[in-house]
Amino acid sequence: MRPLALALVVSLVACGSGSAPASSNESQSGELGEVVRPPFSVSGAAEGLVLTWYDEEGPHVASSRTEIPNEHRAEVRVDSLEIAPDDRDPDHVFVADLRTADEHGDYTVRRLPRETFERHVTSFVASAHEGDAVASSDVIIYGASWCGACHEAQAFLRARGIPFIERDIERDPGAREAMQQAASAAGIPTSSIPIIDFRGTIIRGFDQQALERAIRESSPSQAPGITI
Repeated sequence: MRPLALALVVSLVACGSGSAPASSNESQSGELGEVVRPPFSVSGAAEGLVLTWYDEEGPHVASSRTEIPNEHRAEVRVDSLEIAPDDRDPDHVFVADLRTADEHGDYTVRRLPRETFERHVTSFVASAHEGDAVASSDVIIYGASWCGACHEAQAFLRARGIPFIERDIERDPGAREAMQQAASAAGIPTSSIPIIDFRGTIIRGFDQQALERAIRESSPSQAPGITI
């Protein structure tokens, strides 16, 4: 897990928000947004960045282009931990096409509304898991607006048809205390977010394996096809 200052990082056993299969390379998400030069370099192997790609199972995180399957490099959310929280735009994300670089070794990057990108990911994953929705129950995500891993967790749960309550520990009165109480009872530190209360199971960070396990254990007959 990462400290709060680095809570943007999605837990590396999964990762918190990226790229579509070849069949959706020309998807709506790739066509929207403006081509921009982000405040960090996206070139070569794109090492040192947080790279979030997705497939039918949801979002995953990589630290290098080489870790992303070729067929999922068309739409990869890119971010840098070097950007201070105060300098971040919580309403937009950078999405790169990491298939082919230009003559300078740079990749095309677009700036998209966060909701547009998350909706695209959610729609794609949901269509792949149509009919697999898990019965609703109380699920709470304790996070913050600037936390990329929190948004990844939200997108993951939406894609699986699992309703949840989002509580911002910086804006929601009592949210931080409730998070600390739940985590303390489970013996989990709160040095990073999100903290997810999944029907009584407390999970720190966007840990996709832990979430999938919690889904199976809470409703095993309704979660076919989800594996660790």
